[in-house]
Amino acid sequence: MKKAKPKDKTFLSTNEKLVKMFEDQIPEDRQQVLRDIDSIMCNMLEVEPNDLPWINPNKHEEKWEILMNKLRLVVGRIEYASKQKTRTVH
Repeated sequence: MKKAKPKDKTFLSTNEKLVKMFEDQIPEDRQQVLRDIDSIMCNMLEVEPNDLPWINPNKHEEKWEILMNKLRLVVGRIEYASKQKTRTVH
């Protein structure tokens, strides 16, 4: 028998990972990166922002939330890698 996982645990760990990934940025820039990630996902999947489980958490099934959170991490990692290539060290 599987143990029931708290529903918010996946979201929190995903969000924490994304915030940690972009921790070298000021909070405003980090928030903009998260909005950019959401925008990329909406455009790529042709969904509305309300279809994202972290924006509208009471509307979706758990499997959809898990899938979308994992995809958000993937898109975030790609965004992080692209920002690392354009970043210069002074």
